Amino acid sequence: MGPARQELRLPSRLDSDARDDAVGAWLARYAADPVDEPCDRLVGLAIDGKTVRGSHTDGQAVHLLAAALHACQTVIAQRQVAAKSNEIPTFAPLLDRFALRGVVVTADAMHTQRAHAEHVVTAGGHYLLVVKGNQKKLGM
Repeated sequence: MGPARQELRLPSRLDSDARDDAVGAWLARYAADPVDEPCDRLVGLAIDGKTVRGSHTDGQAVHLLAAALHACQTVIAQRQVAAKSNEIPTFAPLLDRFALRGVVVTADAMHTQRAHAEHVVTAGGHYLLVVKGNQKKLGM
């Protein structure tokens, strides 16, 4: 195997979460991350998951949960969702790198969970979560 072939394998040997954190931190600074520079207005942070087209790990497509700033549509953090799981267990670890004071976290109905709301509030943030048929006891 030649040197060029070995270089192509280097990214796969790096810790993907550490790499995502480093790139996300740079993008957050570049995009004036509200966590680093709090201001008087609330800043939106969207949490959403996507399957990466054409990707496969152990025969399954890679699914990522990402955090993107509303104002500039910049992804500032992401985590891979474990195979044979869903986005719910990945929500808190994704947000743990942020102090959420001054941030409104938005997410789809999958994340309308008491534990998620409590996690955001405990970190000093606010939330706006979609409510659908997954919340039977609201009595709408």
